[in-house]
Amino acid sequence: MFRVLLIDLSYFFRTKWLIGTLIALNISDMFVAGLVYTNMMNFDYFVFFVPGVIVAGMFAAALDVGRRVHLGLAQGVSQYYLSLPLSLDEVVWAHMLSAGLGGTIYGSILMVVALVAIPKLASLATLSIIPLMFVVSMGLGGVAAIINLFSQGGDRYWVFAEGVQLFTLGLSTVFYPISVIGTVFPSGVTQGILLNPLSEIADSLRQVISTGSFLSAESFAIVVGTSLLLMVIGFVCYRHVFSKVWEIGKL
Repeated sequence: MFRVLLIDLSYFFRTKWLIGTLIALNISDMFVAGLVYTNMMNFDYFVFFVPGVIVAGMFAAALDVGRRVHLGLAQGVSQYYLSLPLSLDEVVWAHMLSAGLGGTIYGSILMVVALVAIPKLASLATLSIIPLMFVVSMGLGGVAAIINLFSQGGDRYWVFAEGVQLFTLGLSTVFYPISVIGTVFPSGVTQGILLNPLSEIADSLRQVISTGSFLSAESFAIVVGTSLLLMVIGFVCYRHVFSKVWEIGKL
């Protein structure tokens, strides 16, 4: 299982120029969009936006595991894994853990860049958020499993993935303050946005910048609870997908 996990994780980090390009794009988002919009608003949007870029990068890296599973199902890689002396549960856990590690590693790289731009992020409170990034990324691996289940084969996965990414990031505080969101959506939707684990991670980083305080117990419970729920749903979905592939050889 550990070997499958490492191979799965290595696909994302194998192409160095691709990783370099993605990091460069995220950095340009931080400095270009952040600094430009700061001059157009009555608050420091750059400081607000940088944690959002970290979380968005973590989200993209964690969700990438679903893309690899989709390609693996189409190219026969997943079928090969299922022929090894591995249980279905071990194959599923390998992909879920890969999502957790991929999101955490990529998010941590962006966090190092952010430390240069915003020195106030350099604190023990920031380090305490990294394990939560791993939990959230595993939960996002569950989201990828749901996409694989409902998209089945073909190119529909890409359409589903784009829709989920737009919905999950859009309905969060990654790019917009909750005070602004509350003026657009009704209170019920606004409360749901606050429960989005991406919102909690981004707001926790902003809290470190502004006050240097650790994540509150309530926020910790929300992040862990919602992420564990996504992990459980994702585990069930992946297990169903691989069970079907194991029986008939394809989705």
